[in-house]
Amino acid sequence: MGSKYRAVLSVPGAGQLFASALVGRFPQGMSSLAILLLVRGTTHSYAAAGAAVGAFALATAACAPIIGRLVDHFGRARVLMPFACAQAVVYGLIVLAAVGGAGAAVLIVLSAAAGALLPPIAPSVRSLLREVFDDQAVLDTAYALESIFQETIWIVGPLIVALVIAVTSPEVAVAILGVVCVGGTALFLQSPLVRSSGSGRGAGHERASALASPELRALLGPIFLTGVSLGAVEVGLPSLALHAGSRPASGLLLAMWSVGSMSGGLWYGAHVWRSPLSSRYQLLLVGLVVCTAPLIAARSIPAGIVCSLLAGLAIAPVFSCQYALVGRSVTPGSETEAFTWVSAALIGGLAAGSAIGGAVIGPGGVGAPFVFACLASLLAAVIAVGFRGRVRQPAETSRATAAD
Repeated sequence: MGSKYRAVLSVPGAGQLFASALVGRFPQGMSSLAILLLVRGTTHSYAAAGAAVGAFALATAACAPIIGRLVDHFGRARVLMPFACAQAVVYGLIVLAAVGGAGAAVLIVLSAAAGALLPPIAPSVRSLLREVFDDQAVLDTAYALESIFQETIWIVGPLIVALVIAVTSPEVAVAILGVVCVGGTALFLQSPLVRSSGSGRGAGHERASALASPELRALLGPIFLTGVSLGAVEVGLPSLALHAGSRPASGLLLAMWSVGSMSGGLWYGAHVWRSPLSSRYQLLLVGLVVCTAPLIAARSIPAGIVCSLLAGLAIAPVFSCQYALVGRSVTPGSETEAFTWVSAALIGGLAAGSAIGGAVIGPGGVGAPFVFACLASLLAAVIAVGFRGRVRQPAETSRATAAD
């Protein structure tokens, strides 16, 4: 099982790349909870706190493709570090505003500004992996490993925030976001593979937009619907815990969901796949439906733990397959922008799924968000049928990468 992962990590600098990118992305896993608790403590309003977190996410989704295009045009170092520093300054302004007793509107606007300035480290890693790994099978494993590290952020990040707030305050937690953002971005840019990469070559010349690829445009629909499904489950799991009479179990169910995703990602990355990528993607989306469905009937914490673990199994494999599809569909010279469009579609879907999933709990009961999640994933699988025969074969992708 470990041979494919050894093939990835045996590349000089690969381990440092994944580790530095993990540190650089920790603010993504910390920001929602830190901002939520700071705004709630300042305004005494959960509505204002939720609006601030939503503004952060939507601003990130809206601005990520623009920043990604800048990365492709000017190079990673010239874009990521200035945006990291600017975001750190905004985090500082949020802390100052909260300490000064600013109103909800000011905190929401500042939260949106922080989200808009998020340096796209994750899309940069995914585009860089295409440069590093020529073997398509090894690249697929690298994408799986990237998905696993992504899950680590969502598990460890909130725990760090909870620990910091327990010892100090939400203001300190938000201030730490700025420090980690700048330090982690600098660490990422200093990794050997990033320093030796060719990102930004040809700066000053006009590049085609990533959306010039019809395959990428078509892929954004299933990605959005996948986000809708995950957003509904993310709301449904805390609701299930409350229904079962245990508010603290909300965190446990969400953690088990992420553990399931990591486990599925490890299995997927270690497996040798013979099926066409587009067909595999559709089957994985169907698998997401099958794995999520048992949550509809869960009503107790023990059942919720088992079903949450099961519901996560297909998530990282779906993401890994999506990254591979994007890599084969991308317009040369717009790799980072392409992966930021994926992030934007996913974040938009998460926001929509969270809103709709929360809205259906009242009239439909505790299982309603999971029903909605299954329907969204099923629709994504149906739309994904259109990819069969449209995605370039690995050999063509390798030639395109070599010519890039």
